[in-house]
Amino acid sequence: MKKIARAFFVSLATLVLALAMAAPARADFADGWAAFQRNDYNAALEFWLPLAKRGDIDALYNVAALYESGVLGEPQVHRAIGFYKRAAERHMPAALTRLGRLYETGDGVEANSETSLDWYRQAAKRGVAEAQYNLAVAYERGTVIAPDVALAGQLYRAAADQGLAAAQYNLGRLYYHGEGVPKDMALAVEWYEKAANAGFAAAQTNLGHMYENGIQLTRDAGAATNLYRLAAEQGFATAQTNLGILLSFGDAGTRDYYEAYGWFLAAARQGDADAQTNLALLFANGLGVERNPVDAYAWLTMAMAGPTQVAETARAYRTRLAERFVADEAAAGDIRAETLRGELSVIAATISRAQPRETSGFGTLVLTIQRRLAALGLYTGIVDGLTGPATRGAIRIYQAAAGLKIDERTSKTLLAALDAAVRAKKQQP
Repeated sequence: MKKIARAFFVSLATLVLALAMAAPARADFADGWAAFQRNDYNAALEFWLPLAKRGDIDALYNVAALYESGVLGEPQVHRAIGFYKRAAERHMPAALTRLGRLYETGDGVEANSETSLDWYRQAAKRGVAEAQYNLAVAYERGTVIAPDVALAGQLYRAAADQGLAAAQYNLGRLYYHGEGVPKDMALAVEWYEKAANAGFAAAQTNLGHMYENGIQLTRDAGAATNLYRLAAEQGFATAQTNLGILLSFGDAGTRDYYEAYGWFLAAARQGDADAQTNLALLFANGLGVERNPVDAYAWLTMAMAGPTQVAETARAYRTRLAERFVADEAAAGDIRAETLRGELSVIAATISRAQPRETSGFGTLVLTIQRRLAALGLYTGIVDGLTGPATRGAIRIYQAAAGLKIDERTSKTLLAALDAAVRAKKQQP
C-alpha cells in the first residue's frame, strides 16, 4: 500500500508565532537602514553585521562604510577593507571603486598606486563612472602607468555619458586643448556647459573665462561674472580670484573694491598666489579695506612662493612697498607672513569617506526576497541575489505555509507577501 505524504498545513500566523518563540528576531537590512537614518550607528551595525557575515552584499558594503567613516568612533580602515574585499569578490562595483580610492589616497592604509589601479580597472569594466574617471586621470597624468591621453579621453567620455560632472569637465578640457582628441572648441563648450549645469565649479570657471575673453563665445562680462560667482560661492579659489578682478575693474558694472576684497581674501587663504597679490594691492592702497602696508607686505611675501611669473610680480611690488616703509614695518611684515603661513598650513584637503547606502546596484528582487526569508527564519544560505536550491526550498516552505501556489519562483507578489509576514512578525509581543 502506497504511503501518501501528509499535507503540510499551517497558518501563516502560526508560522510567525512559532518562529518568534523559537529564536530571537533576525536582523533585517531595512531595520539597519532605518537605524542609520536616525544616526543610531551602533544599532545599524548590529542589524547589518550578522547579514554581512552571512554574505549579504549590501550589508558587507555598509558595514565597511561604517567602519571606514569613523561614525562608530575612530575610523577602522583595515577592518573596513576586509568587508569591502568580500563584497568585491562578488564583483560589487561600489566596493571595487572604494578599494581603489582607499589604496589611491592611502587614507588609513598604505597607499599603493598599482593596487588602486587594479581595483579601478575591475570597477571600470563594470561601468562604474567614478572608476572610469579615476582610471582616466591616471592615464592622462601618466605618473603611475604609461601616459595614454587618447585612452583617458575614451574613459572620460564613458563616465561623462553617465552624467559624471568631473568627467564632463575633463573631456571639455581635452577638446579645448586638443589633447588626446581633435581640438574642437564647440565640443569643449558643450561639455563644459553640461558640467557647469551640474554645478561643477571648475567648468563654471572655465566657461566664465571664455565669456570674459570672447573665446568661442560672444564676450559677455555679465555672464562671466555670474558663472564666476556660482563657482566662487562653492569655494573655488580660481573663480574667487577672477570674480575679484572683475569687481575691481568694474567690467560688469561699477567697481566694488569691498566685495572684491572679500573674494581675494577667501582665495588667498586657500593659497592662490594671484589672489594674494591682488589682496596685497588693496591693503597697500586702502581700497575696500583700511590701508595696512604691513599686511600688504605679508601677503606679497606669501605670493612669492607661487608660480614663477606671479612670484616675480609679487617680489617687484614688495620691493617698491618696502622703499616707502618706516622703522620696522618690513620686519613686522615678515612676522605677519609667518603667522599667515601657520594659519594656511592647517587648511587640508578633505578626503571623502564612504557612506552606507540603502541599496546598491547589486540589490535585486531575489536578494530582497532572500533577506525577507532570512528574517522569517526560513533561509540560512548566502544572501547573494542568486536563485539556487536553498532559495527555492525556502520559497517552497513559505508558500506552503502561507497557502500560496507552490512554484518556488521569485516575484513582486511573493515579495509583497513576505513583507507583510515580516511586518506581522515584528508586531508580535
